[in-house]
Amino acid sequence: MTRPGVLRWIAYAFGARLPVRYAPWVLHDLTCRTWFLRHLARSAVQATPAAFLALLPGPVWLKLALPLFVLVSTLFMATLFSPMVREKRLYQHGYLPEVVLRDDD
Repeated sequence: MTRPGVLRWIAYAFGARLPVRYAPWVLHDLTCRTWFLRHLARSAVQATPAAFLALLPGPVWLKLALPLFVLVSTLFMATLFSPMVREKRLYQHGYLPEVVLRDDD
């Protein structure tokens, strides 16, 4: 299983489609036991540009509160929409979510 490099992973975190050679890794990423924590990590990476809010002029508490608010809001929304984002990513990389995520009783 070939893992993407750092730059490709960052692009993947922001929603880019990886080349076909990474398809087994994407399947593992989205179906392993820790898929939800991986999803939250990708969402936290998406929120990192909010750190620039700390460079704005103002009181220290506001410089800390704004990036933290963005991070908490991002993680909250990521939690709410995680199943839909997971299915979209599977479909985007050539997998049928209704087949891959099927519960075999």
